[in-house]
Amino acid sequence: MVFKCGSCGSCMIYDFEKDDLVCPNCDSVGNPQIEYDNKDDFDICPICGGQLNLGQYGSARKCNYCDSYVVSDTRLGGDLKPSAIIPTTITKKEVFDLLTEKFSRYICLIPEVFSVNRLKEVIIEYVPYWVYNFNIKAAYAGVIKESVTTGNTTVTDTYSVTEAWDLGMEEIPVDASEKMPDMVMDELEPFNFSKKLEFKPEYLSGSESEITNHESDHYKEEACYKAADFAYEHMYRELSLTYPHAVNLSRNTVKNDTSLDIRTVSTDCYLLPVYRYSYTFKNGNIYDYYVNGQTKEIYGAAPISEKRLWTAIAATVTAFAGAAALISTILMLIGGAV
Repeated sequence: MVFKCGSCGSCMIYDFEKDDLVCPNCDSVGNPQIEYDNKDDFDICPICGGQLNLGQYGSARKCNYCDSYVVSDTRLGGDLKPSAIIPTTITKKEVFDLLTEKFSRYICLIPEVFSVNRLKEVIIEYVPYWVYNFNIKAAYAGVIKESVTTGNTTVTDTYSVTEAWDLGMEEIPVDASEKMPDMVMDELEPFNFSKKLEFKPEYLSGSESEITNHESDHYKEEACYKAADFAYEHMYRELSLTYPHAVNLSRNTVKNDTSLDIRTVSTDCYLLPVYRYSYTFKNGNIYDYYVNGQTKEIYGAAPISEKRLWTAIAATVTAFAGAAALISTILMLIGGAV
């Protein structure tokens, strides 16, 4: 579907700050005219008939021919419909500002990489995540030794400890997109789920999105691993408070002496905001950047020009001969201490 402006016919974009669809052409708010999918071929733009190239999982995409933002009501219907979305709180311009600020200490930064002229290449992608709610019954049975030193005397006590916890682990997220790199998504977590909204298709107008690539059972093992990790951390903190002078208590010993019974209470699919931007150099090297659209966490490497790097090193060494000057220059160029 495409949300067309009722006044001028342009494609409307959802503005979370205004909590409504906004026309970028005439500034009209709300009251869209909706053009729905072609049920026989929902990979066709309902405005111009151009191919959308949604791929196997795409659910929202910008048409390359008429620039309409198309949201697939076909793919977002029924069991595939997400239950919630976390809206982005930053703009494309702010994404470039964040990246420039992060990498500005590199004097060989290639400035055009984050030029505002490339704003149109920044994409807000709503990534599908399965979110799990677990109940965990944890049983700990171990030996804890405490040592207390008073003056020249050390007293060591040994305790045989059994503890049990009934833990509720809510909203454990697992990336359900094969397209987005797992390592990147892990680095961009966490998200603040208290800001989630009940999903509506119009929220995706102005962005790209996917449906979940697999059912929740496909990702359950990873979700259980995360939940177990949280459980071990909780138990370690609790035992450390009860036995503050323990000498043999660590996160690993708690893990080794604990049995867990993890049961799934419920699962939901959420869409989480991630900005994506790529820059390709003339030599073919590609720099990819990802920014958490809520927390502003950044993943990406500094775009350094090797030519500028070696030119700067040569100029500095010429002006200030010596190994110390060379080392100092290299540290400065790669963003280290001057």
